[in-house]
Amino acid sequence: MAEKEISLTQGDFIKVDGRVDIEKRVQYLTKRMHEWDYTTPLTIVLKPYFNPRSINQNALFHMWCREMSDHFIKKIPTITPDNMKLMLKMKFLGLEDIKVGKTIIQNQVKHSSTLDKGEMVHFLDQVYHWARDNGVLLTVPSDSEYQKLKNQQVM
Repeated sequence: MAEKEISLTQGDFIKVDGRVDIEKRVQYLTKRMHEWDYTTPLTIVLKPYFNPRSINQNALFHMWCREMSDHFIKKIPTITPDNMKLMLKMKFLGLEDIKVGKTIIQNQVKHSSTLDKGEMVHFLDQVYHWARDNGVLLTVPSDSEYQKLKNQQVM
C-alpha cells in the first residue's frame, strides 16, 4: 500500500507510532530530503506527539461564543462572537510573549489551537461554568466530543 503524502504550509508532519514504523518513515523522510530545493535550509525536529484539540471541540467553543454574544449583545454592543472568544481566551488561557525573529510581541492572547484534547476540555469547562454563573445556559449537544469526554470522566 502506498504511503499517503501530505505537504503542509508549515512543513511535513510524520508520526511514528513505534519501532516497526521507523524504516517506512525513514524512507519517506529521505525521499522528501532529496526533493527539497535547499534555497531555504531544511530543519528536522523530533518531539513527542500530543493529541491536539479536535475540530469538534473548536466548533463547540465557537458555537458557545455565538450563544453568549447573543445573550449579552443588547447590554454590551461590542460583545461580538469574536470579542467573546478573545475575552474568554484571555481570561482562562492568559497572555504570552511571541518571538518573531528578533522582535518580541508582548502580551498576546494565547491560542487554543495549542491545547490538547484534555486541556481543551478543561478550558471548555471553565467557559461553561463562567457562562452559567453569568446567566447563560449553553447548548451541549449529546453527540459532541466534549459531552462524550465528560461522560467518560463520570464512568
